[in-house]
Amino acid sequence: MDDKHQLLDRILEGRHLTPVFQPIVSLVDGKTYGYEALSRISEKELEMNIEELFQTAFKHNKSWELETLCRGKALEQSVYMERGKKLFLNVNCNIIYDNTFREGFTKAYLQKFGLNSNDIIFEITERVSILDTHAFTSAVDHYQKQNYGIAIDDVGAGYSGLNIIANAKPDLIKLDMNMIRDVHKDETKQMLIKALSEFGKNSGIIVIAEGIETEAELDTLIGLGVGYGQGFYLGFPDQDFKDISKEKADLIKSCQAKSYIRKSKTSIYPMAGYLSRSGHTFSPCEKALKIYETLQNDPTITEFTVTEKGAAIGFMTRTSLIEKFGGRYGFSLNSKKSIQQLTSKNFLSVNYDMPVNQVSKLAMQRQYEQLYNPIVVEKEGNYWGIVTIKDLLEACTKVEVDTAMHSNPLTGLPGNLLIDQEILYRVLGDAPYCIIYFDIDNFKSYNDAYSFQSGDMMLMLLADTLNKAAVKSEFIGHIGGDDFIVICDYHEAEMYCEKVIDHFSQRVPSLYHKDDIDRGYIISKNRRGLTEEFPIASLSVAGISNRTRTYKNIDSFSADIAELKKKCKRQTGSYYEIV
Repeated sequence: MDDKHQLLDRILEGRHLTPVFQPIVSLVDGKTYGYEALSRISEKELEMNIEELFQTAFKHNKSWELETLCRGKALEQSVYMERGKKLFLNVNCNIIYDNTFREGFTKAYLQKFGLNSNDIIFEITERVSILDTHAFTSAVDHYQKQNYGIAIDDVGAGYSGLNIIANAKPDLIKLDMNMIRDVHKDETKQMLIKALSEFGKNSGIIVIAEGIETEAELDTLIGLGVGYGQGFYLGFPDQDFKDISKEKADLIKSCQAKSYIRKSKTSIYPMAGYLSRSGHTFSPCEKALKIYETLQNDPTITEFTVTEKGAAIGFMTRTSLIEKFGGRYGFSLNSKKSIQQLTSKNFLSVNYDMPVNQVSKLAMQRQYEQLYNPIVVEKEGNYWGIVTIKDLLEACTKVEVDTAMHSNPLTGLPGNLLIDQEILYRVLGDAPYCIIYFDIDNFKSYNDAYSFQSGDMMLMLLADTLNKAAVKSEFIGHIGGDDFIVICDYHEAEMYCEKVIDHFSQRVPSLYHKDDIDRGYIISKNRRGLTEEFPIASLSVAGISNRTRTYKNIDSFSADIAELKKKCKRQTGSYYEIV
């Protein structure tokens, strides 16, 4: 028997493992969603890397014993976890469908630890490939019907690819930490993560980024729309169920606010702070009975926030407090408690600068019993006020009606009024920008030869190409006809232009007859009514950044971009130039 095998046996026999719990947090408000249960060897003389331990167990057919010990230890500690949080338990993909495993997660077994199936997420780890795909998917379906959550770990590495996601239809996916490492420096990673994030939103799957280790990674992931995160930068694994620090939670809110501002400079949606009202607040040490009597005497108080040193630490509705004092024993049990002991820490808080359309989306994602509660608004980490659902929906509806009036009816992209606002904001501001005009060469001849309907399809194709090439929240507008504009909040837009030209060139042949593609041109009439040969559609792209030049008024900018557009149009085939 080798040394590692002996160490494994000693660990199993002595149960020498200690569970630790790493927080998984919302990358919107920094609140803890759940904890991943990890294991550490508790005896110093039994030195072995935890990954080596699992590899040794697999090698000697003792994975079941080791994982059972890890799960058992974690569940024993779960009695100390705040209710409503999720416990992530790592499960080998070839163990989840074992009958013995299934018997270990009965309702009675979970009640022993004060848990129910809603509290448990099975995090499927693929150290090896799935041996029986049918049994695996059947088991996943069984657990989901029992209200357990299913997470696929290490997506983007090893076996955890699209096949297992398609087969398992998980509730959550965790992006492999190698995808997260230095994501702020790698555009390919950013595009992939953004695609997975959008996939998650469209499929109802929660996306979690693992292994966040720097502020730059955190900021980039928030900008890409990833909803949840985990990593040493946010919180280390600990024997206690700890939330992340207030400083890190405030940083997340700050990054989120900056992200929303980047995405919606001169946003047509007002900020949450503009809609907020002061609301009622109480200190955490005030007696619940005193507040109960206050509410009885003042029916206008429908909810209140508990604040400490300026920060919101709890929220409660009038109905919830009255329920606490109701029933046979409610009054005697709760009258002497402080209000902090009764209020919920699980409330939605947003930054003052967050646009109300984003606040509305977050509000609608809450559990049913919280769905219509007001939202707490914070500014620089301190309580500012509350926003009601009614005010949110009215503001969003008004903006959407106004936006529809000023958007291009074909592509749905912002039209001239909104485009002018965006250009004015950049040109007269100090932040980096690059404003790029896209024009389709030979569009009129194509439109005349193929019909207006085909011309509309080409415009839709370009609009789609511009959107798909975006990775940094670029503003995309449709001026009219075959003229489009993209505004980047950075200088170096060359890669974006190259990507658009490349993708457009690959896709546009599908809109032509094969004979015209083979010939390399179409035959149509020019503006003088004479028959002429026109090349396949290409793009002329002219961009101006403030890397080396600035403007004091919009007229001088317009004159420069007009000259540059003429220069680009004189070139043969697709061509771009940025100055």
